[in-house]
Amino acid sequence: MPDLVLDYHRLRTPIDHPDLSITRNKLEYPTVDVSFVYLASINKLDYFASAWAQDYWIVTNDVFADKAVEGIISGHSGFPSTRHSIISASKADGNFYWIEITVPYTTQDFILFKRYGNNSVTLGYEAIDLATGETDYGKISSSGSTHKAYRDNPTTPKVTATDTSIASGYAGFGYCAYYASSNNAVDSWFAKLVAPSSPSMTSIVVIEMDIDGSGKHEDPFRPVMQKNIVDILSLPNLPSFLHMEAKKYNIMKKKGFTDDEIELLLGAIPKRHVDLDSVTWGAFEFHPDKSSTVVITITGDNPYKRGAIERQVRSTTASRVFKAPRSYRDAVELYNMLKSDHQYWLAGKDNFAHQVLGLEELDTLQNVDFYYGELLEHKTHYNQLKQVPEWEIINRLNELREKLSKISILIDERNKHLRKIDEIIRKGW
Repeated sequence: MPDLVLDYHRLRTPIDHPDLSITRNKLEYPTVDVSFVYLASINKLDYFASAWAQDYWIVTNDVFADKAVEGIISGHSGFPSTRHSIISASKADGNFYWIEITVPYTTQDFILFKRYGNNSVTLGYEAIDLATGETDYGKISSSGSTHKAYRDNPTTPKVTATDTSIASGYAGFGYCAYYASSNNAVDSWFAKLVAPSSPSMTSIVVIEMDIDGSGKHEDPFRPVMQKNIVDILSLPNLPSFLHMEAKKYNIMKKKGFTDDEIELLLGAIPKRHVDLDSVTWGAFEFHPDKSSTVVITITGDNPYKRGAIERQVRSTTASRVFKAPRSYRDAVELYNMLKSDHQYWLAGKDNFAHQVLGLEELDTLQNVDFYYGELLEHKTHYNQLKQVPEWEIINRLNELREKLSKISILIDERNKHLRKIDEIIRKGW
């Protein structure tokens, strides 16, 4: 009898290893607060080259849904040299979210981008001008369908956007082949894989705007924002580096250099202007192939001339303007009204409520909705999400359950989402 019992256990196929193998790749390993140096040491990183912008990436071997990458991010006068990214579950399709410091732009130098379907889309930016060669702390965070860009401050994002194009992907960092230097390459090896961050900014106004751009990298799809471009040297109270940039250009022009020659020597033409109407904003479900307009939430005013938000509201480029909700009920009402005109929206009411109200509790609710929708309900990106290791999904659902249990507001919504987690785990995927 004992021999029969031993044979039963010896010959039984493990439920989580149907091919009879227990390999290193199937074992859990640290995926939160872990450096890329450590991931490299356990053979959990991969190399990914992209011909799209002559750049390359160091990314995780495994696919994740809810992760953030943080570390040093730097920009060059001509093109970003180091950026952080979430690349979609299929490297071959070239789809990804990324953040970068892009100095040549005018008062929008920290940007959250999406590359999808061979098109580039601006999902939001911070209204700021940064110095050439700027090196700063950076982080990109994805939780469910919420994506956040951090610069300088690791706890409060500069940009929050909602997008459902990519449900899971490889987390990593990359370099532009033109300008990647050995210094920022070394710095970025100290990047870390961390948990996604939750709190966000409170929106000041919600605007629906027309779309501009061709989708090319140098001309991404973006909202048609009102601009007020002013010569730097005509404004005395700007940061000193801006005056230095403008003077540098003027000196070279007086010496007879053409713009092409200046760009060849310096990598880009130095800043000469600022945009006094630039504001900080993030998009909600920006899909240029499905609509000629995009809904954005504005969270920050112009750094040089206050009142830019009001000027954007009054501009002819704003097709519809809505007062930003200040309660969950108001947010849901506005979402339902906008959804009737944007039937393609996949992100739900809790996504919208989080983007306009910024509450951590709402980020948790939308994150649960993301798993429920993709694994049980509409399953739009089911195949993407299935590439995430099962143990990682289970761990994340347990984390979300723990977060939900601590929520002391919106009790009915909390309980409803707790039941959603129970249903996901009970039914499986």
